[in-house]
Amino acid sequence: MSGQAADKLSPTARSGLILLALGLLVSLSLGLWMGINSSPVNWLSQQTGVMLYRTGQPVSDFQFIDQFGNKRNQASLNKRWKLVFFGYTFCPDICPTTLADMNRVWKKLTPAEREQLQLVFVSIDPERDTVASLQPYLNYFNPEFIGLTGNKAALKTLALEINGFYARVDRETGPYLMDHSANLMLIDQHWQYRGYIEPPFSRDRMQSILEAVIKQP
Repeated sequence: MSGQAADKLSPTARSGLILLALGLLVSLSLGLWMGINSSPVNWLSQQTGVMLYRTGQPVSDFQFIDQFGNKRNQASLNKRWKLVFFGYTFCPDICPTTLADMNRVWKKLTPAEREQLQLVFVSIDPERDTVASLQPYLNYFNPEFIGLTGNKAALKTLALEINGFYARVDRETGPYLMDHSANLMLIDQHWQYRGYIEPPFSRDRMQSILEAVIKQP
């Protein structure tokens, strides 16, 4: 409809168009809400870049150090859904982008939803990612995120069990870099590997996905 045609509409017609647009918006929102809440598993299976297995695979216990220097194993982490991301503090792009995105997602979740989730940043570069560097790094993005480092053997086992990938990339000049997976790995409350979420981790997309994830048994 051209601007001139729109100007010729009567106030009643304009009101009708506005109400129609609002009605469509409410219908779409309601449809999304009903889809997520009626069958979260089916809804998740239809989302591009999301894989959720109905039956999980057990994750072996481990021994890491967190960003505060505390020893961490499975028992020391709350019984929540874990969003595990493999990265390192010297990462020039993927890691800061992902953590910034997840901070925006975190802020949009309700307190009750955050109580059922935990983002865990697992360092793939324990030689450089010491407590001294990991703590201010994660605190910059979100102090509620947990960082784990300090155990190459546990890192290797964890990555193999939940389909993580990492590799050192040496350069002719400058410090080495690390190549690594960009997905968020999903581990449930019982330490079962349940799947993954691919980027992008936009706020609205992730909010809907995580609301459906925490409804899983």
